[in-house]
Amino acid sequence: MKIFISVDMEGITGIVHFNQVLPGKEDYKQSRELMVGDVNATIDGALEAGAKEVLVNDSHDTMTNIILSQLNPIARLISGSDKPLCMMQGVEGCDAALFIGYHAKMGTLHSVLDHTYYPSMVNCVRLNGNEVGEPEINAVLAGHFNVPVVFLSGDEATCLSAKTFIGEHLETAIVKKAVGRVAAECLRPEKSHQLIKDGAKKAISNLSSAKPFHINLPVTCEVEFFTTQMADQAFIYPFAERVNGRTVKVQGKTVLEGYRAFMSILGLARIL
Repeated sequence: MKIFISVDMEGITGIVHFNQVLPGKEDYKQSRELMVGDVNATIDGALEAGAKEVLVNDSHDTMTNIILSQLNPIARLISGSDKPLCMMQGVEGCDAALFIGYHAKMGTLHSVLDHTYYPSMVNCVRLNGNEVGEPEINAVLAGHFNVPVVFLSGDEATCLSAKTFIGEHLETAIVKKAVGRVAAECLRPEKSHQLIKDGAKKAISNLSSAKPFHINLPVTCEVEFFTTQMADQAFIYPFAERVNGRTVKVQGKTVLEGYRAFMSILGLARIL
């Protein structure tokens, strides 16, 4: 059994502020330690449930956050940015996907560091008319490759919203409860790690009852940017449609085609 683990940082144990997740900031070094701790707890649980191969994809910012020397030696690590499938690079061919340290979409009430891909650029993403964030988008992409998402760790709001979208089979580990966007009631790492380990083990043990997440085709994706200038840049994409001053829409005959179009307009808008 081969499992895929996508790891973000905002939903990691003890992370509450942007200063903790930005390379170069004083608190970032400790955050890397916390990050690999959550990942190793996930791996421990998956191995106890029968996993034989583990592929970890560093999915935060520059995607060079996970300390390889501290990672469980059974795992292989995909490190570095500008990957074709971004946060989901490596998911194809795996038996299950697990999301660690994830955060909720921009505008989510009582959620730590809520945003959707780029905090200063993207206000809202709508997939086939439904507002979504990174957990939902990545679950849809995993579904394209017939890989079920079975586990997620993060704050309470992220876990609840992901379970509502992905399905009741999704096991979660709530490692903190937000009291504001940059403040939360946090568990100590050893308690978080036990929750994560137990949740991952249960998720993999019940893999036979999990199903990949599929959406209706074709895929329509609308991105509402913060400024009209960002939308101007995104609209350079040849197949984009301008919905209004700040919103650009793209479509795809398949999930992968739609995802590539979505990432393309984000990339164009980032040029600013």
